This record gives sequence, structure tokens and C-alpha cells, in this order.
Amino acid sequence: MRPQLRRLTVALLTATLAALVMLAAACGSDDDSSSSTSGGSAAGDGVSVRIADKGFSESFIVAQAYAQALDAQGFDADVTSLASTEIADKAIRDGEIDVYPEYVGTSYQTVLKLSAADAPTSKEEQFQQVKTAYEQRGLTALTPAPFNNGNAVACTQEAVDKYGIKNLTDLGKASANIVYSANAEHLTRPDGLPLLKRVYGFNPKEIKTVDISLRYKPIEDGQANCVYAFGTDPKLGQDKLVLIADDKGAYSAGLSYQTFPVVNKGFYEGLTLEQRTAFTDTLDKVNAAFTQEAIIPLISRVEFDKEDPEDVANEFLTSAGILQ
Repeated sequence: MRPQLRRLTVALLTATLAALVMLAAACGSDDDSSSSTSGGSAAGDGVSVRIADKGFSESFIVAQAYAQALDAQGFDADVTSLASTEIADKAIRDGEIDVYPEYVGTSYQTVLKLSAADAPTSKEEQFQQVKTAYEQRGLTALTPAPFNNGNAVACTQEAVDKYGIKNLTDLGKASANIVYSANAEHLTRPDGLPLLKRVYGFNPKEIKTVDISLRYKPIEDGQANCVYAFGTDPKLGQDKLVLIADDKGAYSAGLSYQTFPVVNKGFYEGLTLEQRTAFTDTLDKVNAAFTQEAIIPLISRVEFDKEDPEDVANEFLTSAGILQ
């Protein structure tokens, strides 16, 4: 073979090999990218997400579920605990956190200061009203979970029998005999003790002010006979407490207490389209899995069995098919 032809042949072979290598690399890159996105490691691009809970079992679990599901999609999520609605609301508006789980009814009355009496009867319309108002406050409200965690009062069977307590009006009449266990926020919230006092005349002779996660301890220690309760509290069954009927409908007020993600608008709109889609879709999937039947056993495991909310959330997400 002539030298000139040999050089040309070598050059052509080299170029062909180089092209094949580049093509293989590109295919491999596409496969890796596809695998990463479907496996959940690329969509978030390592974007930091600061999540907060509100300091009680249910909120611990929901916030941990948000964090782990987002981590699986390539975000870098971190969870911190805040003590109250007021603190969480200020933190997210100030950009100190990016997302936290809130309740529609709490947003409606406590945050937005709207009257429960004027609330739409439809829970969907209530949420839409909150969503619209939050947009004006620099916040984005994502789709709520199905479970509903409304306000309630529960008393011991002994107190119910002894003082003839059938409803909240009866509870008001029995106030002089009631020692009430509640967290500090409940004592001042418009939809909390102030409403019970104003509408039902409930002015307990003594109040045991405790951390929100310890509301049932005074009951268990024999130091209280009634407690501020949530509709999803597994303690109600364990402690054999009686939920007191809301005869006037003002305390529950027909408001929805579904949980939903509140997101800082600046953070949300700062995400790329791919990141924002992954973020929204992920939280939507997590919330859809949180049914009433699903959440109560999870809370029970944290409160009764003293399991770590992070572990409980991980098992929940795995059983729901959100984590592999």
C-alpha cells in the first residue's frame, strides 16, 4: 500500500472510531440520564429544600415523608422543627424555610384571620380560597392530602359520667370541675380555647399547659380530665377517652383540616421547569397516599411505640411505592 493511501486509511479509521466512541458515550449518557431521572437522582439537581414541621407526631411524619421523597428525586432536603403555626408562617414568608405542611382550617382562621362562619361549605372551595389568599402573601399552596384532622375536645369516661357531659355546651356548664390539658398555641388561637369560652362558656378551673406532643400525659397521670384533641389522634382509643360532640357546630365550624404543602413562592418559581415539575409531582404523590386510614397507624407508631418518625415515614413511602 502506498504511503499516501496508508495515511488516508488510518485517518479514516481513526475518525470512524472516534465517532463511534462519541456515539456510544452519548447513548450511555442518555441512558444514564433517563435512569437517573426515573430513579430519582437527577430531577432535583441537588437543589436544597428547607422543610419544617410544627413539632408534633403527625407533622413530624408528613415533613419527613416530604423530605425523603424529594431526596429520591435528587433534591437535598433538610427538616427542622418549629413550635407553632405563627412561627412557621413567618419563617416561610421570610424565606427562612421553603416548605412546611399546614392545615386548611388553621390557615383559614389562624393565619388569614377569616371567619369560619363565612367559610364555603365545600372543602375544595375552602382550599381554593386559602390558595388564592396565600398567592397574595408570596406563598404557593399545593394539593392537600385526603385525611382530615379537625379540632376536638376529649374527656375521660369518668368526667363524662360524673358531670353529664354529652356535648360542648354541657362541657361549658361543667367548667368548674374540669382540668384541661392543651398546648400554649391552642390557648390563644381564635379557633381554640377563646372560641370554646365565647361560644360554649367553657372556662376550665385549671389548665395544664404542655408541649403539643405531650397533651395526653396529664390525662394519663391523672392530673387532667379533658384534653384538646385532634381527629386523627390514636391516643383517643388507647386512653379510652370520649370525644365531646360539637352541638353548635362552631368549634369544628365545618372547616376542612386537610394538610397541604405551603411553599415559598420565590423558592418555587426559582426552580427550573423540570425541577418544579418534579417537586410538585413528588409532593402530590406523597399527599395522595396520606389517607385517614394510613395516617393514624403511623402516628400510633411514633407516639406509642416511640419509633423514629424518619423510619416510619420511610416504611410508609416504600409500602406506597413512592420509594424503591
